[in-house]
Amino acid sequence: MAILAPSLAPQQISLAVTTLRVIYANRWARYALTLALLFLVVAKVNPQRLLGSLQSARPGYVALALLLTAPFLYLKALRWHLLLRAGAIQASFLESTVSLIGGMGLGLVTPARIGELIRAAYLRDPRKLKIGGLVMIDKGLDVLVLAALSVPGAWRLLGPLAGMAFVVVTIVGAFLVYSPGRLLVWLRSVSFRFPPGAKLERVWSSLESLSTRATTTYLVLTALSFVVVLVQFGLILLSWRSWSFSVVALTFPLVILTNVLPLTIGGLGIREAAAVVLLGHYGVPPAHAALAAFLMFVINTALPGMVGALLLPPALPAAGTAPSAEQL
Repeated sequence: MAILAPSLAPQQISLAVTTLRVIYANRWARYALTLALLFLVVAKVNPQRLLGSLQSARPGYVALALLLTAPFLYLKALRWHLLLRAGAIQASFLESTVSLIGGMGLGLVTPARIGELIRAAYLRDPRKLKIGGLVMIDKGLDVLVLAALSVPGAWRLLGPLAGMAFVVVTIVGAFLVYSPGRLLVWLRSVSFRFPPGAKLERVWSSLESLSTRATTTYLVLTALSFVVVLVQFGLILLSWRSWSFSVVALTFPLVILTNVLPLTIGGLGIREAAAVVLLGHYGVPPAHAALAAFLMFVINTALPGMVGALLLPPALPAAGTAPSAEQL
């Protein structure tokens, strides 16, 4: 958050709220976006290369993994709702869930899923920049927990230096989320170097949602959601043959972290390549590794994202009407 916000938050949130809310007012635009997302998903599959792996997979295991998407999304939505409530943003659990899934639609087609800032457009509270800050905290919690889960795999597969790097990231990240007051002082001192200081102050106000008790709750919910993800990935790998769960625990957190890299839309290609390399250490065939990573993308990101693409933000302004300064 501290790295991205000064140069990104106000501009991105303002642009997202202004443009996407107007675009989504047109139902045909929403349908076109959904078709575009479907095209991305279908285009990624190479039938000639992966058909054999797909046919040999036992569908029962894949179906079980798909069913676990519901508790995964519930844990994500609960954390987002608690973040909003701690930040004094008025939203019901249903509104928080719609905001989360709605943001996944645009996040699916933007590098590093920065498009998830559009979550603010689905909430009626006018403090959009503060909500944008809460989105960045929400995503930062994912990175923090993934960094911690990646330590064993990085140490074993990438070397002690990489493992220590993840240890440092975890410690620094934990210090920041448990010391929001110190982080706020530093961010405010940095804000004076940038023209939109008032807008940045609204972003920084999202840090009031981080108390010791609340942060611990967020991290526990985050850890539980990734336990569900690891079980899903293990089930998909089991659809071909039996693998030790340690293989999943040592590799998949690193695979998920590739989503942070703002290089491709939806992390397509990078995630699958990482899965092939990392799972190759344990003899998992490249086609199985790539297909498993892609199926995880489909069930936990693409399918919810396509639903989110059809969701209409409430209280849309008239076409050509931009949000007021207070709404930003």
